[in-house]
Amino acid sequence: MKKLFTLFLIICISLNALGQKKIVAGDNAFAGKQFDKALTAYKKGLKKISKNPVEAKRVTYQIAECYRIMGDLDKAERQYLRLEKKNYQKDEPLLFFHLGSISHLKGEYEKALDYYLKYQEREPEDTRIDKRIEGVRKSKGWLENPTNYQVENFKKINTKQDEWAPRWINLEKQNQMIFSSNREGSTGKGIDQWTGQAFSDIYKIDRPKGKSNEWIGEWSNPASLDDEGILNSAVNEGEATGNRKGSEIFLTKCPIDKKALKACYIYVSQKKGESFGEPELIQLCDDSLVNCIHPSLSMDELTLYFASDMKGGYGGFDLYKATRASKGGKFGNVENLGEMINSNGNEVFPSIRGDSVLYFSSDGHPGMGGLDIFYSVLYDGQFQEPQNMMYPINSCYDDIGMIFYDEEIIDPKTNAPLLEKGFFSSNRPGGKGGDDIYYFQLPTTIFTLFGNVRDEGNRQMIDGAEIEIIGSNGTSYKAFTDVKGNYAFDRTKILMNTTYKIKVKKSGYWDIPDAIQTTIGFNENTDIRQDFLLTRIPKDPIVMPDIYYDLNKWDLKPEYEDSLMYLFFVLVQNPNLVVELRSHTDSRASDEHNDLLSQRRAQSCVDFLVKEMKIDADRIIPKGYGKRMPRKLEKDILVPYNGKMYQFRRGITLDDNYINALPKDQQEPAHQLNRRTEFFVVRDDYVPKNDSIAPIFTPKPITIIKKHIIPIQINGDIVAGSCRANGKNFGFMLSTKKTEDIYIDLTTATNLLNEIIIEIDDFELGEKALKQDDGTIIENSVLYLREFAMGDDYAENVRVIVKKGLPAPFVVGTEFITEEWGKYTIDQNDMELLFEK
Repeated sequence: MKKLFTLFLIICISLNALGQKKIVAGDNAFAGKQFDKALTAYKKGLKKISKNPVEAKRVTYQIAECYRIMGDLDKAERQYLRLEKKNYQKDEPLLFFHLGSISHLKGEYEKALDYYLKYQEREPEDTRIDKRIEGVRKSKGWLENPTNYQVENFKKINTKQDEWAPRWINLEKQNQMIFSSNREGSTGKGIDQWTGQAFSDIYKIDRPKGKSNEWIGEWSNPASLDDEGILNSAVNEGEATGNRKGSEIFLTKCPIDKKALKACYIYVSQKKGESFGEPELIQLCDDSLVNCIHPSLSMDELTLYFASDMKGGYGGFDLYKATRASKGGKFGNVENLGEMINSNGNEVFPSIRGDSVLYFSSDGHPGMGGLDIFYSVLYDGQFQEPQNMMYPINSCYDDIGMIFYDEEIIDPKTNAPLLEKGFFSSNRPGGKGGDDIYYFQLPTTIFTLFGNVRDEGNRQMIDGAEIEIIGSNGTSYKAFTDVKGNYAFDRTKILMNTTYKIKVKKSGYWDIPDAIQTTIGFNENTDIRQDFLLTRIPKDPIVMPDIYYDLNKWDLKPEYEDSLMYLFFVLVQNPNLVVELRSHTDSRASDEHNDLLSQRRAQSCVDFLVKEMKIDADRIIPKGYGKRMPRKLEKDILVPYNGKMYQFRRGITLDDNYINALPKDQQEPAHQLNRRTEFFVVRDDYVPKNDSIAPIFTPKPITIIKKHIIPIQINGDIVAGSCRANGKNFGFMLSTKKTEDIYIDLTTATNLLNEIIIEIDDFELGEKALKQDDGTIIENSVLYLREFAMGDDYAENVRVIVKKGLPAPFVVGTEFITEEWGKYTIDQNDMELLFEK
């Protein structure tokens, strides 16, 4: 019995030793990037070390790594998940990183994010994870908002095997494309120890001769680039490119040496007629175990871009460049492209376009899953931050090797040239094999801009209005409305990914704020409509908010400077206007006294606008009219005086005959209405000076002394008074209901809109607050006043509701007053709202 036990023990030890030997062989193959060989050794060794759970888990992890690197994600995921159940992440946190990567590659973004966050919690110092998380979060948006690129499988070129890395054999003519494939019939019969796939050769396909809009359908059948065994040999060849004339071919070749490990290197072959010279190694690194692959030659043929895993890089594979002094010379001066291009992941398959834009694939920059295609602009000798090409160029799978076809092709759908077109390769689902070659094109998206211009008052079309568009791309165009008020800009002027500022101008009308339209984010042909309503400049003088002066004084008080801001904004918004600023007195005192006093008051207002607000002095003419122009009321007006409210009806003229006929207590409020400041538009053809188009100013702070009383007028249950909205005086009534709401009469709101005291943007719903057919304000629309004041108290950004048929311009809720300025009582004796201290 003892002998049997000893024999059993010897057998177990022998099996364990045999298993460990296989695992060591697997580790060596893995280190040499022979993943298919490593996988076979690991699987054999794993069966013989089941008694060693620690080593068994490590080997299982290595098996998962082999599957992942070779691209068999399903098998890799099954191994990783088996390890997760055994809590292997405690020993190797990278387990979560790789599970996240596989979910990322499958487009399972929420699942990927969960694994990435778990890994970040355990390894917060690993900077790779930040870009992975960023990529996951951006990918969903890229899928939901694809670019305009159209991507299709180039079926003619693809087989059930792999086709990848399309390149031009001659960069100038672009009449023959070469690509790599491990399809049946390839010269090499071995197995790639990295991928486990058959060896690959270089193939060619000829572009259609002559111009054709069907640029994909007429290519020749694919054929081997070399049937003589010079380029395509018994080993792995691929990722080739030509020089400008096609006289040199640069290719990746992976020699085999049974006595030593070898990597893959870049060779160059001289083309001799229809044949090729023996490939010569381009010495880019002294270490034979370093891969130098994926060549791309600049148009001037002096710079060779390539990928390599040489020491000193930023990640796995980095992008490098080598230079030479002249065509045909030897390449040297190998230089890493730097951390702007290279990440702590892998950057491969470089392709330089026009010596100014580098396209490459990366799994280190934020992307959709596998290798994504990025581009970087070469500016002033430096590559700029890489930009992801996004979906549908990129997918959650590997997208690699982009080139462009530069000949002009007319898109039959739009009758306009395709903006971009070319080829790349991808292993996304839906192809014929593993890696397939795809073609892409970017059609011209057609946009037009059109609309009409109408008179805001009578809704009639305006002929001859000038429309100017200024694009964010630096373009600008002008057009004029026809007799029907219409204008239009065609597709040659409205371009993709451009935002346009639209200006409209017509003599005799107020200038209005610029409209903004954009084509950014549009994926389909679109006709953009932008209509305008213009308001006529009144022929009569425009009365400004009240400006009060001390008796027989003309100095402008600081608290009334804000009354001039309406005119200031009118002048800024309408840079071609010249106005006359008029000051009037009441009819008391002599003509000479009133003329001089009103002139000085007008001048003080002009001085403020010119000296403080930097309005050009040539645009404002001060004029004092004394008592010569009694005021004619264009609407009903309530005037507070000595705690009472006095109403004056629309249509009356406040001359001496009318005022002297009034009761004594009403005469002073009438004189107060005559003491006014107004402006009159003299002309609208002023040409602004360079320094006076848009004044730069810092408004002075206006000092408001808070007196906690508001003068009112009481008539039975009605409490009324005077308020100010956006600098203009109105009457108000207190609401009989307990509410925080303020209501504005529809007519009052319309007048404010016509006078540009409020604008469309002040409405909560913007343009939707107006009826589309006639532009009138819809009842119950909500707008926000910049300022609303009662007495000496004011509030900013005040919400008001538009209502028809109100008994006063404003009806104010009592709770609004309480919330803004405090509790109050109504003092019927002094006719005041008296606030508590």
